[in-house]
Amino acid sequence: MSNAAVSVSAIPEVRKDRVRVIGLMAKKPGMTDDEFYTYWREVHGPLFANMEITKKNILKYEQHHYTTAFEAGVAAMGFDVVPYRGVAVFEAESYAKIFEVFQSEEYMRVVFPDEANFIERSKTGFIAGGLVTFVDK
Repeated sequence: MSNAAVSVSAIPEVRKDRVRVIGLMAKKPGMTDDEFYTYWREVHGPLFANMEITKKNILKYEQHHYTTAFEAGVAAMGFDVVPYRGVAVFEAESYAKIFEVFQSEEYMRVVFPDEANFIERSKTGFIAGGLVTFVDK
């Protein structure tokens, strides 16, 4: 940690109006990156976004599609090159609202079975946490 003095007014608060869950997406073996991105964006994304429970509970759903453009630079700096090929971002008023989506009958009937078409579920993980924004232009 730096010894640099930081103004108390410059330290942002953790947002209380929403929470975020990040999904680290592992693609299904045998798929190319392009096949993964296309399926996720054109098929699975709309399935998830168009569920009534999603429209009711989710404030933001984004897909972050991985690019190899930074791999050499990241590795040269000593960072790990992650095996994930995307990040799913889910924001809601509470974790309960997010869980309600993933535990709903609609999700289990419509979206859950579709996951097998493009992700390796056993290697896909999630990180939940509060939001602290330092720069937002």
